Amino acid sequence: VLDVLCSLCVCNGVAVRSNQDLITENLLPGRELLLQTNLINYVT
Repeated sequence: VLDVLCSLCVCNGVAVRSNQDLITENLLPGRELLLQTNLINYVT
């Protein structure tokens, strides 16, 4: 599930803010969140 969410939130290494906002609003309605992310340079 997390891999699917990740693929919806990032495209070509760039965050897709609109998708991130939609997913957050659907999973955690009415919550204000500040999430810290970082880009990794490897795939497992």
